[in-house]
Amino acid sequence: MNFKSINIQEPLQSAPIEQIPSLKNYSQHPTAPDIESDSPSHDVPTPLARARSCDVYIGHNRLGPPLSRRLVKWLTAELEMLGASVFSVDRNRNKDAISHCAARVAMDVAPVGIVVVTIPTLSSAFGTEEMLLFSRNKKLVPIFVGLTRDNCVSLDVIQRKGDLWSRFGGELWRDYGGREEDWIEAVDGLSRVDMDFEAGANNLRDCILNAVAFIGKRLGKRNIIESIQKWFESDLHELPFPRNDNFIGRKQELRELEFILFGYVEGHDTEELMGLEIEKNEREKEKGKMPLKNEEQEEEQMSCNIAGKGSYDRGIVCVTGETGIGKTELLLEFAYRHSQRYKAVFWVGGEARFLRENYMKLSGPLGIEAGIDNGSGVSNNIEEEAIGKVCKEFTRDIPYLMVIDNLEMERDFWDGRSISDLLPAFTGQTHVLISTRLPKILNIMQFKLPYPSFSEAMVLLKGESSLGLRNEDNGALKIIQEKLRQLPFGLVLVRAILSHLTIDAQTLLELIDNAMLAEISYTPKEDPVFQYNPFLVQLLDVCFSLCNQFYKSTKNNLALKMVEVSTWFGPSPIPVGMLAYATWGDTLNSNSNIWKKLRDSMLLSLPCMGALNAEGKEAEVLSMLMRLGIARSGTRPGLVYFHDIFKLYARKRSNVQPGSWFVEAIINEGFLPACSDHAWAACFLVLKFGLYHPAVSVSIDLGPHDMLIFIKRLVIPIVTYSLNELSLCSAVMEILRVATRRLESLEKSLLNEAEASRKNNYMSLLFMSGKSQSVIESEPSIHRDIVTLRAVILETRAKMMIKMGKYDVAEDVCRIAINIKEVIYGVEHVETQSTHQILDLIANFKSRI
Repeated sequence: MNFKSINIQEPLQSAPIEQIPSLKNYSQHPTAPDIESDSPSHDVPTPLARARSCDVYIGHNRLGPPLSRRLVKWLTAELEMLGASVFSVDRNRNKDAISHCAARVAMDVAPVGIVVVTIPTLSSAFGTEEMLLFSRNKKLVPIFVGLTRDNCVSLDVIQRKGDLWSRFGGELWRDYGGREEDWIEAVDGLSRVDMDFEAGANNLRDCILNAVAFIGKRLGKRNIIESIQKWFESDLHELPFPRNDNFIGRKQELRELEFILFGYVEGHDTEELMGLEIEKNEREKEKGKMPLKNEEQEEEQMSCNIAGKGSYDRGIVCVTGETGIGKTELLLEFAYRHSQRYKAVFWVGGEARFLRENYMKLSGPLGIEAGIDNGSGVSNNIEEEAIGKVCKEFTRDIPYLMVIDNLEMERDFWDGRSISDLLPAFTGQTHVLISTRLPKILNIMQFKLPYPSFSEAMVLLKGESSLGLRNEDNGALKIIQEKLRQLPFGLVLVRAILSHLTIDAQTLLELIDNAMLAEISYTPKEDPVFQYNPFLVQLLDVCFSLCNQFYKSTKNNLALKMVEVSTWFGPSPIPVGMLAYATWGDTLNSNSNIWKKLRDSMLLSLPCMGALNAEGKEAEVLSMLMRLGIARSGTRPGLVYFHDIFKLYARKRSNVQPGSWFVEAIINEGFLPACSDHAWAACFLVLKFGLYHPAVSVSIDLGPHDMLIFIKRLVIPIVTYSLNELSLCSAVMEILRVATRRLESLEKSLLNEAEASRKNNYMSLLFMSGKSQSVIESEPSIHRDIVTLRAVILETRAKMMIKMGKYDVAEDVCRIAINIKEVIYGVEHVETQSTHQILDLIANFKSRI
């Protein structure tokens, strides 16, 4: 580029700031507009209009490391979202005088001047001018990427001191033909600034948010400072599980994922490391971001399949593989390793029945009001609008990582829509990782997770050190490895058994071989992991048998019983107190001291449960399950999680009785928003809908009194929460419809029972026999409670129909509720009149159409 043609030499040849060309110098360019004139705003080009109102100027060089480009986009989007006007530019790429003129206007006007300092910045005329100008005006805030403040000493650069400058140093001012004195002043000025930031892959998020807070303080914008403080103070547990300290192997897979999503591998020569056999002219298309034809938007690229087929969209990768191969562990490790490259990591459970709810729960951390009362008036597409709000947030240049774990279906459970409607339109920097055992999801790029190598499998079995093993044990471990087909889940379980139970590998192999393999039936929709690996079933049989022998004083195989109960809960981590009540309800009711201690353990970390006294054998069993890896603690204290393979095994070995214990525990605890999927799981069982799903193959019957309590304590709160917070209209409409039908059926059966009882009592008078009482006769208030609850549900349905614009349906439902209330309360009662007001509101809306 000919720098003289854009009049950039002059400022570098003048030391005093007064001699640097002012705004007028650039306005005198033949092609530059008269920016001093009072012309209307619509006559001013957009870059100049932005420059005049600029709060923050960000200068950068796109030839710097990829991390610097990610930083600039993120920082710009973050500041603009908080209301600051940002002018971000790489002046090396400006092609006309108007663009250069606008940049100089922004440099003069902006109260804060940020320069992203990389190695190319120090050899750039524009970068040097920005550092010099802002340094003299006391506005410079440098952000170092690939450098540190201590590296920026002019004498070290010139004399090529140190490893860094021995490669890149020298007389860098010669690269642009400027004055040595100006360059030295600009570089040495970096060490004299009041505040600077050093960004790297391991602290990018903290660096950007701290920089935003500092800029807000410099600008005097309290909303920016308060927003960042609120973010740091928020109790945001990004990932459901702690990091696995024993994670072994998968180095190549982690690097490939990083390469696909970011287009490079931090700290490595990507081409040599990945070993991708791709022609050079196609390699740019295979880095996960396809260059667009517009040269100004080279970084906005579309994701492509390494194998040569285009993926569904940029930044989305689907990790496939059979159950137990380590998909979740891989994504968990990736999320922990690269969490600082994202503002937040969101873990979304992909189970079909709960996917929509889990996705909409992201609205809270994202700061979105997605409730039904926060939409744009009356709309028939409330749920679509709420989903759109979440998707829109992911289209910004603020990067998020969304992990959809264990995706079960390509279509939504509630309305059959494609899951592509839940994926954001990727024009921003957000990435999505999906794990599934399905062979393919839409046309999203597939990343098939391979089995570990022989050496990695042996490390999983033995641990990092294999000292102390006999030759017989080594031989037994090799046989176990082969029979498990090198499945990581089974290998890790074997290692845990050998580490925490008094048994050697040879004995364990003999026990597994001698275990009777019970016949297990499967449905076509169930996970076939046991069908392909019968040795794994025998291993689990031996494992739970050893657990039961370890605690000889326990009865009824508490370890297996606990896992059996967990199969009825939702897929999210389970509160320990709720699990304890479901597993040992009768025991705990008779001994409130144990129950109180287990409840208190919800506020403590799970490893502390072993500290309970000897009478709490249940806590000791749970502690043992955690050491064996059967149970796993959550990130939040007091939560526990069981792997799907253990749940499937326990379900095949169990009956319906643990489901009743689970429902009883849910009713006892009541509705908790943090555990809403467990409440939904109970509704599936009790209200008997969604039975075609593999996990809901049976139902639980409740008596009239328990059914009323269930609807009051769970169904009504679920409906209120799901509508007001998440706008889950499809799910709410279904549960209200089913609950209404169940109440009508219950009322009819009770009335029939009462009528039959009256006939029997009449006959008993004739024959002088004993009388019998129906439920209504023994509890006269139960019928009133049923019809009252029906009216409440009908009124809720009417309100939702109004919001959705379905006034005819709302009117019909509302009239039924009024008829019920008039019979129960009377015409003039306040409850009846409140429902009449809803009917009047419906008439008012209909009159406007």
